[in-house]
Amino acid sequence: MKKRVLVFDLDGTLFKINTFHYFIKYLLVSFVKGFKIALFFKLSLAVLSRLFSTHAKMKYNVLLLLKNRDDIDYNAFVNSITKKKNQISAVNISNFDLTILATAAPSCYANIIAKNEGFDICFGTNFPNGKFNLAFENSKNNKKENVLKYLKSQNINKINTLVTDHIDDLPLMRLASKNLIVSPDKDLLNKLKLNSISFEVIN
Repeated sequence: MKKRVLVFDLDGTLFKINTFHYFIKYLLVSFVKGFKIALFFKLSLAVLSRLFSTHAKMKYNVLLLLKNRDDIDYNAFVNSITKKKNQISAVNISNFDLTILATAAPSCYANIIAKNEGFDICFGTNFPNGKFNLAFENSKNNKKENVLKYLKSQNINKINTLVTDHIDDLPLMRLASKNLIVSPDKDLLNKLKLNSISFEVIN
């Protein structure tokens, strides 16, 4: 029996927001409230590194700062954004045999969201191991390769449905039998058409 596979994006899809931006705000506030002033300034510098580097490198700097710390309450953060969840009635994950939450967001809290929402597995951006490289962030082609590697390990060669809101998932869109696009703007619609992607719009 062939397994029906669902791949779901997080930011702008499962949740209405960019969870990483909210995560940074959550950390800054919690560091101030906890009188962790040194951490507050280190995190601020990591965020400001975006001014002269890529978003992926900034995320690397943030996660490097948090790595091996046991004083960050990731569950509390997830609870703080619960009301930002999208209610997508067009997709019922119980209709699929394997459900994957695939996101560029940090795994440290994405894994919690995946478990809370009933996904079988989550692929996110892990804490750094070594120097920064292009494979660090679970985004675009890296996301596709990570999903495909797992599916291959399960002897599965097909993605039945992909749910996303972003053109960054174009590599996965090319593989999915069905693409469900959440609340796209005109720019995204034009890009999908230019890339000959078949899709359905859901809100």
